[in-house]
Amino acid sequence: MSAGTATAPWTLRRRRAEELRARHAFAEELLDLYLALLAVQEQVWRTAPAPAELVRWAAANVVPAVVEATEVAGPPALREAVGGRDVGEDVLRGWLAGAALDPVDRYVARASLAPALEALGDQAGEACAVAADEEAAATCPRCAGPPQLSVVADTGEALVSGRRSLHCARCASSWDYSRSTCPACGESDEDRLLVYSEQWGGPVSANGNGARPPVFPHLRVVGCETCRRYLIEVDMARDGRAVPEVDELVALPLDLYAADQGLTKVTPNLMGF
Repeated sequence: MSAGTATAPWTLRRRRAEELRARHAFAEELLDLYLALLAVQEQVWRTAPAPAELVRWAAANVVPAVVEATEVAGPPALREAVGGRDVGEDVLRGWLAGAALDPVDRYVARASLAPALEALGDQAGEACAVAADEEAAATCPRCAGPPQLSVVADTGEALVSGRRSLHCARCASSWDYSRSTCPACGESDEDRLLVYSEQWGGPVSANGNGARPPVFPHLRVVGCETCRRYLIEVDMARDGRAVPEVDELVALPLDLYAADQGLTKVTPNLMGF
């Protein structure tokens, strides 16, 4: 298991979630729940069993903890939805297989299993019912999961663009992917690839120095005219403190804008957006 040797990601995620919660009032409720889940997920990451034992172990030990954390810190509608809900082994196996699930079942399954798959590292695919396809560049080479988000690395040089990687929605691993190709359908005609970034169109003071900076200068929507799908992209050169999986959670205004443009996210994030 890789958790014994890998650098634990939980401190960075917790610190960034607290920072963004203080900065973005609209995301406070969402990040309260995320922070409550982190305590559960860190323990899962440290104690995850072998792949063959994962589903039974998670159903008995992790699902109840995720439900309890949600009932304490989640928004009212989600607290009510998870209360008394039976998320059993069939649901967990369905999520590992990429099956279409009810949003609440998907949330509980992902919150319960994803940190264990992350801990398993190269063994993550053994726990999933769908084998990774080495020729399917837009799915995770470890577990065949879909990409959750896109990240552009910081090269440290203003005129040099960083490499792009996709981050898996299932096991949190990442892999290189062309910046000129749609991850959802493979479209490579750059005239059909869409990029939406935030621009401030508000008032400027008389001296020209009063324009408000963007709320998300390091985030953008990268989509495709052909398949009408999109991902949130995190540009690390614009904010080196970003923790992509946390920053993507608070990109809800960009998600809403993408929906207004008729785009659908490749896969919803942990919170369903």
